[in-house]
Amino acid sequence: MTTAIFALVGTLLGILGTLAVEMVRARIEDTHSRRDALRLTCADFTAAVAQIRTLAFEARHKSGDIELLSLMDNAHREARVHYERLRLTAASREVQMAGRYVLRYAYGLLRQANGRSLREDEREHGPFRMLYDSLIALYAAVRQETGVPQANDVYREPDDWVDPSEPTARDTPSPS
Repeated sequence: MTTAIFALVGTLLGILGTLAVEMVRARIEDTHSRRDALRLTCADFTAAVAQIRTLAFEARHKSGDIELLSLMDNAHREARVHYERLRLTAASREVQMAGRYVLRYAYGLLRQANGRSLREDEREHGPFRMLYDSLIALYAAVRQETGVPQANDVYREPDDWVDPSEPTARDTPSPS
């Protein structure tokens, strides 16, 4: 009888140990899949925003180009869809908020390309720089959530690289 009890206890411990290991493994896999989903969603979102930024720069040189404005509008719609995915995927409020500011200033570029005036918060630094600052905040928040070491250590380009509002030597025609 004692042997049967020890066998039963041994079996229960074996089953509980296996169950605990499987639960830990499932939790780790879930964490990995959530991190991957967040990374992919953020990449899609920032790619759409990068397209808006590139088109906004082109719009400065082709004022009133209807096709260019249409492309910007489509890119903004795509960014909006990816932002909604980001909200569903991100666990932290910081990621969601940073993403929303990115979308806001990307729209500011679209407004500016359409000849509309800057919003109050865009007047001091402009939507290009506000967008870039928001992207840096988003990158840091996503890196934090996905467990990247030194998550806040995101390279920040110099301001004159970020906002191409000032003509550079290559934009200025050379005297002939």
